[in-house]
Amino acid sequence: MAGNILKFEIFKNNPNWQGLPDSFWEYCSDHGRVRHYAAKQFLFFSGEDGNSVYFLLKGRIQILLMSEFTEKIFRILQPPAFFPEVILDNKVYPYAALTAEASDVFVLDRKALLQYFNENPSALLPFYRNMALDLRRAYRQIKNIALGDARSRLGAKIFALAHVHGQETPEGILITIPLTATELAGMCSLARESVSRILSELKDLGILKMEKKQITVNNLDQLRGWIHERQNSL
Repeated sequence: MAGNILKFEIFKNNPNWQGLPDSFWEYCSDHGRVRHYAAKQFLFFSGEDGNSVYFLLKGRIQILLMSEFTEKIFRILQPPAFFPEVILDNKVYPYAALTAEASDVFVLDRKALLQYFNENPSALLPFYRNMALDLRRAYRQIKNIALGDARSRLGAKIFALAHVHGQETPEGILITIPLTATELAGMCSLARESVSRILSELKDLGILKMEKKQITVNNLDQLRGWIHERQNSL
């Protein structure tokens, strides 16, 4: 039985998910399966019936807000991640999910998860805890977009990406997700030209460097100070 839950070790070893008993992961293993997705493959689309929930085991997932003519990256998930968080309300998927790279995802029927919660209500606490963390991130992002100018919005997004997806190198913190100016613009609700201009400004200040799609933050403290200067001047 222990072998069946080895796939969930990344969740079991994470402090935010350690409150779940092995019986939960055994139940999941009995009622779902691991699916392997290639890069740039959709898991689901906005507006589709929300019949499944997902546990990200390996890779990265882009959360996309989509309209008829545009799409914007709202967030990028890395393991361990449970999504979509709001699907427990029996409504449609509120966003689309696209793999940013080859990914392994455990897929579980939503009704099976709800059945486990009905029989084991204490298991809801870790999910509430993680949903609260996601809400805080969303509120912070909304605040940056609603109250910040273009520079503070882009700076805050780069800082967040470096914090979550950063890897230390001799030159600074490398954001391990390849990003174009167009993708950054979509994440910050800015024009691509504005993003390119601000990136050039940050490069001239020695705060970051960008080669092709790779961004390296030379000094996070310097970036933080630059963001605060922008916010305090509003």
